[in-house]
Amino acid sequence: MMPRMGPPSSSKQEPTMFMSFRNPQWPANFINRDNVLDYFCNQGNVFYEMNSCNQQIKMQNITNRSVDECLRNMQGIQYVLWYSQPPLYIVCKQRRNNATNVSPIAYYYVINGSVHQAPDMHTLVQSRLLGALEPLRNAFGEVTNYSRYNTAKGYYWEFKNKPSMKKKEEEKKEEDERKLEERSTNFQKTRTLMLLNQLFTEMPADEALEKIDVEEEEDPKPEEAPSTTSAGEPKFAEPAARATTK
Repeated sequence: MMPRMGPPSSSKQEPTMFMSFRNPQWPANFINRDNVLDYFCNQGNVFYEMNSCNQQIKMQNITNRSVDECLRNMQGIQYVLWYSQPPLYIVCKQRRNNATNVSPIAYYYVINGSVHQAPDMHTLVQSRLLGALEPLRNAFGEVTNYSRYNTAKGYYWEFKNKPSMKKKEEEKKEEDERKLEERSTNFQKTRTLMLLNQLFTEMPADEALEKIDVEEEEDPKPEEAPSTTSAGEPKFAEPAARATTK
């Protein structure tokens, strides 16, 4: 087994959370799960340590065995493919203590040819807390402006300069109307109004309603039942052109 390598250089100790790496010589659509480690293990990559086990394998030019098989028999810093779902690849930086014991150190994701470091739990929680504390700090600062103290009353609130909710709604409504007016030109507004007036002139709404009411009031005449003679035979009315007088 290869001896365990020493600690990384001081240049690698710098924070790399906001750094990224991209190799312009590799088209992003050429990266797949078979060569993503070759893309990651680049000397220009700020996340890659030159004293890692992967670099030793590259320097020794071992081709008779796979990289995973070689890494299992080595100890030290290693980079392995953790997850693959093109175009997203996750590379794990780990320290191998023996053939069955590894300790993850960091995770990096490669997406569309760009390499970024995934945030750890501490950084993620810290970012969320800072994002939640900033609005709270602004809210407390706003509230203290309306706090008053009187020796007779004690502490109380005074919102004289605060606009009412009704006034805010009216201002918002006026702003929305102003935005809608800005979207249309004067020609569009006058042309639309002219067309609407012309349609109302040609087809008044009152006449249409009157026609509907008249049609509803007129009921269809019921058909006359055929008359019968004394003999019980039905007698039908003849057409006016063929009618004869007795």
